[in-house]
Amino acid sequence: MSTAASPPDTCPSYVAMTRGTDENHAFIYQPITGEADHQHGAVAAGADIHTIRRGTKYAAAHHFRMILAHDDRPRTMHVEAERTDRDLLPPLVAALLDRNDQRRNARRQAWRAHSAQARARQAAYERIMTNLGEAAQRSAERARSVDGDGLEL
Repeated sequence: MSTAASPPDTCPSYVAMTRGTDENHAFIYQPITGEADHQHGAVAAGADIHTIRRGTKYAAAHHFRMILAHDDRPRTMHVEAERTDRDLLPPLVAALLDRNDQRRNARRQAWRAHSAQARARQAAYERIMTNLGEAAQRSAERARSVDGDGLEL
């Protein structure tokens, strides 16, 4: 498994380090300065394409920790807009976010009302079952005293 770290990403490293059967190897490729697509440098060919630069095990551990620490998940434009101060957003986007906030609040209130009704219904059911159990117990006690099973002085 080769992990191109140009920005570092945790996901391929996780796959590489958890899928080995006998050993786990991760090859970390560090781009050389001037190697980006927009930096039209001299085209490397032949033996110059793969120049091996070996580091120590400490350097490898350092680079791997850097990859693991950089765990940015993709975020949508909506999420980025929500994270931005409303004053800095265009009015149309701010209005859209305000409308989304109102809808979320309405759904939250509806859910709370629904949950409160469900809790009240459950509490009423438990009260009814408790009252039925107590009534059955009183009825059984009365039946014993009428039948003469009880000891009367």
